[in-house]
Amino acid sequence: MLEEAGRRLADAPGDAPIELVRGDALEAPFEDGAFDLITCFGAFGHILEEDEVRFVCEVDRLLAPGGRFVFITSERPSGWSASLWVARGFNAVMRVRNALIKPEFVMYYLTFLLPGARWLLEARGLDVAVHGGVFERPFGRAKVVIATKPAR
Repeated sequence: MLEEAGRRLADAPGDAPIELVRGDALEAPFEDGAFDLITCFGAFGHILEEDEVRFVCEVDRLLAPGGRFVFITSERPSGWSASLWVARGFNAVMRVRNALIKPEFVMYYLTFLLPGARWLLEARGLDVAVHGGVFERPFGRAKVVIATKPAR
């Protein structure tokens, strides 16, 4: 992915400095307070549920005072929703796959959902705002979350 990003950026307009870094979201190779903005789109499925607290602690560590963590998530689909059962089925298949094939490939659905994600962020001291009704179908359930680290 980094190679592809490098290829696409080679001819990009503008002169803003861009550095592509390979790292671990649970132990990022950056100094405390290094970022005013952190985003995460489509990557929560690669973070195990048992690592969500570590992930939130790392986001908090990396944010400068007044910095924001902006992401998209949703609430868990209702128990009668086909999307819930398809996601659970996918997760079951991935667990079997990972029990049989090494190295494991972490990719699950139904991760970092509301209200749990909000609770984790607020427990860490971030101010959380959730904005619904932002997207049209078929993404109407998605919500934009902005978690702000209080200024000192």
